[in-house]
Order: sequence, then C-alpha cells, then structure tokens
Amino acid sequence: ADYLAWAAQEAVHRARRNAAIDGLRFPHAAFNDGQRGLANAVFRAAKHRTALMAQAPTGIGKTVGTLFPALKAMAQEKVEKIFYLTAKTSGRQMALDALASLEMTPDQAAERVLPLRVLELVARDKACVHPDKACHGESCPLAKGFYDRLPAAREAAVASPRQRLTQDGVRAVAEAHRICPYYLSQEMARWADVIVADYNYYFDQSALLHSLTVVNEWRVAVLVDEAHNLVERGRSMYSTAL
Repeated sequence: ADYLAWAAQEAVHRARRNAAIDGLRFPHAAFNDGQRGLANAVFRAAKHRTALMAQAPTGIGKTVGTLFPALKAMAQEKVEKIFYLTAKTSGRQMALDALASLEMTPDQAAERVLPLRVLELVARDKACVHPDKACHGESCPLAKGFYDRLPAAREAAVASPRQRLTQDGVRAVAEAHRICPYYLSQEMARWADVIVADYNYYFDQSALLHSLTVVNEWRVAVLVDEAHNLVERGRSMYSTAL
C-alpha cells in the first residue's frame, strides 16, 4: 500500500511536470546570437541520445541555453533526469539561478511556477552538522534512527512544487525531521528531476549518480559545464598516488 501510494504520487508529479514544461516559454524576450543554435543542438542530442561538445563565447547564455532544451526533451519523455555537473561552487549557483529564471514567463506571471524538483548535491564536509562525531548511530544523533524518520522527511521534501532542495533547503527539511542533511540529499537523488552537482558525483569511480543511473536504467541528460576542467579532475579521480 505504501509503494502504490508513492508510485501514484510520482506518476501525478511527472504528468504535471511534463505538461508544465511543454507549455514553458523561453525566460527572455529573445534568444541571444548563437543561443538558439546551441539550444537546438542540445535538444537534438538529448532526443537522439547522442554526445555533443559545444564551444560558446562568454555571455551567450549557455546555462539557460542548455537547460531549457534539456527540459523540453524531458517533457517529451526522451529524458528522465537532468544532471548539471560543474567544477566550481559558482557554477552550481549559476545553474540554480538559471533554473529559477525558468520558473517565470517573460512577464513574470506568478502562476507559471514550474513543478520541478531541483536538488543540489554538496560534499559531506559542507553538509555535515556534527563534523566532530563518527558517521553512525552510536555517535551521531542525526544518524541514529535515520531510516525511521526518513519517510516523513522524504514526503516533506517533495510536498511543494516550489521546493528547491538547495543546500539550505535540504538542511531545513533535515532539521525539521532531525536527520542527516547529507544522506537525505543522497536519498532525494532518486526522486529529483534536475540535479546540480560536482563532476565527481558522476565521473568518480564510486560516483553516486552514475551508479543510480546504471542500476535503475535511467535515461539521463548529462550537462557538463566547462568540460575542459575534466582533464585535470579526471587525472585526480582515476590516478593512484602515494
């Protein structure tokens, strides 16, 4: 009964989300020079499940120019989830700001709120509330009884279509239910529509998002911001050092 209730809720969410995205308009009055071509290329890549490497000049609006068409592909059920991966905290914030701008039409009509679950994943050391304690129930009060309190926290996290599970948003839900915000965000990765995270969440050898994608056979659009940074980051992720 619990499973059926959750499955029905998720089906309703996906239908509402896709219908809202289908009617979504570009958040600005017009595309910048080159931005429409970028958006078309991203949409085709997501639709046909092919790889795309794009080089765009500064100021073209590449963040919105990639997220908007990826969402349109999601509305057509070509994509189940979108991963926006960055190398820097500033890149994560730009992606979150772009997603917030997509909630509103150019005339800023408040009723056009997009029922999109956006999750920001951060490193454990940034999310941990008790860094002085070991990460298990015998030491940390937020780990003890975590799975007993998780269902209510998960329900609260998905309850509002306006909910943005940024670092602060996850922490607020976790505090209300007295559970660990880091592991709550890990759990919510299964139920989010768009996940904004560091490269290592998909490309590391023990990457959470890649593992979940493989196990659940998700159809994902992986948007890699400033991909030239992957060279050095890849060396650090896949090399052994003494």
